Parts: sequence; structure tokens; C-alpha cells
Amino acid sequence: MSAKPKSRDEFAEYGALRYTRPVAGIVYGPNASRRLGNSLGVNLLGDGQKVCSFDCPYCDLGRTEMRLNRIKSDAPFPSLEAIDGALREGFRAAHQSVPKVDHIAVSGNGEPTLHPLFGDAVDLIVRARDAHLPGTPIVVFTNGASLDSRRVADALNKVDERFLKFDAGNDRVFKAINAPLARSSVSKILAGVRPLKDVVVQSFFVRGAVDNTQAPDIDDWMEVIGLIKPKAVHIHGMSRVPASNGLERCDEDTLYTIASRLERRTQIKSLVFP
Repeated sequence: MSAKPKSRDEFAEYGALRYTRPVAGIVYGPNASRRLGNSLGVNLLGDGQKVCSFDCPYCDLGRTEMRLNRIKSDAPFPSLEAIDGALREGFRAAHQSVPKVDHIAVSGNGEPTLHPLFGDAVDLIVRARDAHLPGTPIVVFTNGASLDSRRVADALNKVDERFLKFDAGNDRVFKAINAPLARSSVSKILAGVRPLKDVVVQSFFVRGAVDNTQAPDIDDWMEVIGLIKPKAVHIHGMSRVPASNGLERCDEDTLYTIASRLERRTQIKSLVFP
């Protein structure tokens, strides 16, 4: 199809983009992942509804409809007892899977650190991993907005890898590309990263109604990456149906050019996922 899509429904046939639906259950998969191999998912946010502190227009889970001031009362967070039971059952079953599980990915239907007992949940995940999938790395995906909580940072340091979303190097682009639902800023997230052992930064680049690929904005982004000093950077193009209309995928040349500029400026290598 050569014409650009006019609605989310048309995206399914445009550019090989795929729909993503909110997951059901606490443990799901394992599923094949471009980055993590055979990945077993953990969802701490309840069934079927996105719970997040950002409303990124490119998000493949759709728009964030639940406001942050309603999360404590309305979000369907599973109890620790439910999480513990699901982990033990799901990890035990995954132990028998072929191929073997390469990673345990804590992500699910939004921002996992919003669970009010996130630290306790991480302890349960580590315990279940050690019992049923010993040696399997645990990865948590986070947007970093909760890192002003020392409890969240301490919990993240208990897992093997921390994947941090960072799509912008200045607040103007940050507000456009991530649409934070609470008071947040590039500098606030940067401050929250400092207590972490290390991070892998994942950055999404898009064009169209929202564009974070302009040269001055890439310069600001590279400066932030240099301050974070991640152990790796993953550069993504839009591969799934976005929450908002009017977005355009970046071509591979653009993404690889960004990766090359980053390495020349910071000596940090990156992987590109068009």
C-alpha cells in the first residue's frame, strides 16, 4: 500500500505494522522477541487496561485513558498473593518450554513501577526465578518517571537489567513524544537514573505529527545519552500500530545515521531495530 494511513485501523496494512493488544494474566508467553530471544513476560498491572504515567503517541497499547490521580482507586493491580501464585505456576511451566526461556521481561500493560508494591513484587519475581528458572536474566522496562522514589530505584537494582525509555533530550520534545501525565522532565529523570547500577537506553524515533529526528533535537538527545552513560542504546523505529494518527515511520537510513552520530560523539555503540 503506497498511500499513508488515515486512521489506526488502516495501519494494520501499512508498512507491515502490527497491532498489539493488552495482555491478560500476570505471566504470559514465552514469546519471540527481537532483543530478548524467547522472552517470558510478567505483567503487574492487571488485565486488559493500560496503566501508565506517559501517553506516548507512538505507544502500541493505545492511548492512556486512566489518569494518574485515579490509579490507586481504579487500577486493577493484582495482589501480592495473586502475583506469587501466578509466578510459581507460570515459571514452573516455562521451565519445560522449548526453546528455553532466555529472559524474564517485566513490562506488561504499561509502566510496571506504578504497582504500589513494586519492590515486594520484584522480590517475588526474583524468588520464583531462582526456584524455577535459575540463571535466567530478569529485565524491567521503565519510562523512568517513578525513579524519584528510592524504593523503586532499589527494586530496579535487584534485577539483572534495566531498560530505560529516553526519546528526547529537551523538555519541548519530551512533552510531545512522551506526553507525561505528571510533573516530569528530562532533568528529573536524569537525576533518578543516578542511583541505578546501569541501564540500557531504548529510544524511539518517529516523524509526522510528532517528530524527534530534527538535527538540534538529536544533538540534545545525544548529550543526555552521554550523561547517562548507558551500557547500550537500542534505537527503534515504529514497528507496531501507534496510539495516534499522523505518525510516520523513520526509514532505516535515518535510524542508522542517528546511531552513527551517537557513536562518533559519545563512543557508545547502539543496536538499531527498524
